[in-house]
Amino acid sequence: MKEGDVLLVDVRDPDEHTAWRIPGSLNVPLAALSEGATLPKASRVVVYCAHGPRSQTAQEILARRGIHAPFLEGGMTAWNGVYEHVSLRTSSGAEVVQLQRVGKGCLSYLVVKDGEGVAIDPTIDTNEYIGAAKTRDARIVAVMDTHAHADHASGARALADATGAPYYAPAEVGAHVPHETLTHGTRVPVGNGHVEAIATPGHTPGSLTFLFDDVAFTGDTLFVDSVGRPDLGQDSAKNARLLRHTLHERLLVLSPETRVLPAHRGEEPPPRGAVVVARLGELPARVPALTWDEETFTSWVVRNETPKPENFETIKKINLGLAKFHDLDDVRELEAGPNRCAVSR
Repeated sequence: MKEGDVLLVDVRDPDEHTAWRIPGSLNVPLAALSEGATLPKASRVVVYCAHGPRSQTAQEILARRGIHAPFLEGGMTAWNGVYEHVSLRTSSGAEVVQLQRVGKGCLSYLVVKDGEGVAIDPTIDTNEYIGAAKTRDARIVAVMDTHAHADHASGARALADATGAPYYAPAEVGAHVPHETLTHGTRVPVGNGHVEAIATPGHTPGSLTFLFDDVAFTGDTLFVDSVGRPDLGQDSAKNARLLRHTLHERLLVLSPETRVLPAHRGEEPPPRGAVVVARLGELPARVPALTWDEETFTSWVVRNETPKPENFETIKKINLGLAKFHDLDDVRELEAGPNRCAVSR
């Protein structure tokens, strides 16, 4: 790095840094720092860890060397709650706000048309959606989930309660969470348009994709660089075949000009201010698995299984109404870690 740059130092152990980190950070474990490890020259040093205690110790060590180094309060758990709002326009002129949860990689949306808004796959930080709607003089009239999430707690029910809007979700969310069930072909109005649900099972049995104008909100079924993993609590090979059928019979048959807006991005965040999006017609070149036969596709999915999302069983229970949470910090702790909803590229 050049002298004068800000140096972001991760003082966690190397395996923690490899699994989940702030992009551009330098890993100098606390033990190494204690033993005298030096840092590159920089005009400013900021340290962080998982929650805060280790970075406070690092701050004290550096202070003894004459280096002032503030630490990221809350560490990676706090990083998990940072958002950036970016947007695009649909073919009818409606605005789609993509709410990027920077640390976790979750993507959620607010569709705004004629003063009305529909929130899609909202997280627990409900004020992000309420604020985005208020900024646009819009009223949230519907809240929707594409599927029962396994890597993060859904904020849909809480957002619906806060705004008085109905909550729409696939049947798999279950009777313990009050909702209006979406099925293939269901249309939810927004302004003078509508969001249409199409059944896209595979990642989960009830996964849906939402179509609006020239945009497809594909949840965790299809990403801009991979496909959704079908092994979370399911038979991997069986559901890989179902997923491939969904991709070919329900999604790739749409117009190649359809813009895909997924519920997660890859490991690295996009450039500041950029929307995570791709034209459907571009994806076979970006995701070769979309061109493979069933046997090759299924073998690839099974062969590339990765560790399950942290605490996914507990998170799934929360989203099914089988467990409750009372503190947002507790949920952030459950959700801490990288998103692992895609088949490894």
